[in-house]
Amino acid sequence: MTTSYYDVIIIGTGAGGGTLSPCIRCNTCDGFPCLVDAKADADLNCVRPAEQYDNVTLITEAKVKRLHTSLSGREVIAVEAQINGEIHFFSSDIVVVACGAINSAALLLRSANEQHPNGLANSSEQVGRNFMKHQNAAMIGVSLKANLTEFQKTLAINDFYWGDADFDYPMGHVQLLGKVNADMIAQESPSVLGLSFQEKNAFEAIASHSVDWWLTTEDLPDSNNRVTLRGDSIQLNYTENNTEAYNRLVNRWTQVLKMIACGERIIPASFYFRKKLPLQGVAHQCGTCRFGEDPKTSVLDINCRTHDIDNLYVVDGSFFCSSAAVNPTLTIIANALRVGDRLIERMA
Repeated sequence: MTTSYYDVIIIGTGAGGGTLSPCIRCNTCDGFPCLVDAKADADLNCVRPAEQYDNVTLITEAKVKRLHTSLSGREVIAVEAQINGEIHFFSSDIVVVACGAINSAALLLRSANEQHPNGLANSSEQVGRNFMKHQNAAMIGVSLKANLTEFQKTLAINDFYWGDADFDYPMGHVQLLGKVNADMIAQESPSVLGLSFQEKNAFEAIASHSVDWWLTTEDLPDSNNRVTLRGDSIQLNYTENNTEAYNRLVNRWTQVLKMIACGERIIPASFYFRKKLPLQGVAHQCGTCRFGEDPKTSVLDINCRTHDIDNLYVVDGSFFCSSAAVNPTLTIIANALRVGDRLIERMA
């Protein structure tokens, strides 16, 4: 067992730099990690530059098991982590949890103690509640016209965000997906087509004639949609909501895709694949430690410091009170920069 001290501890999931991009223009950019460090992701643009400073230490393959508080329960005095099978304790003036909305809530719940019997920062009983992940769908329209593009994810449409002629409420956001390939089609749709996995040529033909879309509808906060613990496992209790808006957006976009311009003719697409992301699709997770001014109804204050614990901050998608029908990443980044300024002020 070892103990280490730092000025600030940031607990999170890992996500790199150069002036000239090494991109080789491959067709696996969207949805895949980059093996040549050519993506402008968090690792390349944030983590690696930060590691250049002498006062920054990145510890990987460390499983944070719980946070320990003082006897008063008003500050975190130790972060317990398992590294290579051994328990290590880290302490600092400030602790920032940024594990993603699901795992951040789980860590706070797992750290329950005598002063915080329902989990850390959970006097409001809101930790883990109001989990949101969006209503997401992938839609692939297949037509007679070939679509040989590789860098397809270049267009977004919000024409139906604020409703439609017969619907006054937000329906959502539509954007292009990265280009699908034959393997993706075969994996997701053999039962629809009645084709076997071995019929490769058919799947290649479908992929080369498809236009691929991503549809996002708002997921509304519901206190019953929540993260809980069952022993060492994390449980997601979730019931879909806002399904009418989702169904309307999917049907409306299908109508649009039925008429595809091809020269001077209008050719209806032959068929479509629709897939709604299941509960496991939690890339847009947020809302489990909502911020606010009232400690009775929120977990964090407006600067993302927990109401109950003076030196504990949660800085990821957990702070959301609601979730617009767009990717939350830029909002998470902007808020993290804002909170970073507040931490600098506090440390000064």
